[in-house]
Amino acid sequence: MKFKPTYSRKDVEVLEDECLYKGFFEMRKLTLKHKKFNGEWSQPMTREMMVRHDAVCVLLFDPAADKVLLIEQFRPTVLRSESPWLLELVAGMVEEGESDEDVARREAFEEAGVTVKRLEYMFKFVPSPGGLVEYLRMYAGEFDSSLVDVEKTHGLDDENEDIKLHLVSAADAIALLKHDVENASTIMGLQWFALNKNDLVSRWCD
Repeated sequence: MKFKPTYSRKDVEVLEDECLYKGFFEMRKLTLKHKKFNGEWSQPMTREMMVRHDAVCVLLFDPAADKVLLIEQFRPTVLRSESPWLLELVAGMVEEGESDEDVARREAFEEAGVTVKRLEYMFKFVPSPGGLVEYLRMYAGEFDSSLVDVEKTHGLDDENEDIKLHLVSAADAIALLKHDVENASTIMGLQWFALNKNDLVSRWCD
């Protein structure tokens, strides 16, 4: 089944768009109205939303060795958790003029020290549609696990990155879904991988 939304962008009228803050992130305040399911228009409403560049996430998979490469790094937004060090996929924001493939290859090298061979699109999603303007686009990336040095830390010093590598079997990576993996893109990427791994292997190993 393919979902078709009842309305489209033409059924939303933005009455005012105000920038409240602009830094690494941007905060905007919109006044808008939209079509209701009964065919009438809503009353004008205000919504604050955080805006940032779209991002690309890459699940690194070596089909020959049947291994997945994950990264671990500190995340200050989860200080309430037992540990603010999260297990994640390689990821980075799309800068102006960059393609998704550019981002995927750049971030795989910066964050994990690997060169991506083939890339395959998985899906895209909105992390928090109630208040964040951003799309995350997910890819599977082929790499050679024999060239990975798991003892070496990675990341850019000028971005305060300190990244540890975890090279695990595909089965162990999928099994992480049974435990408390807190990063949404990692959970969804591993779920896609669990459902599509056999098809991916057949395409990449032909």
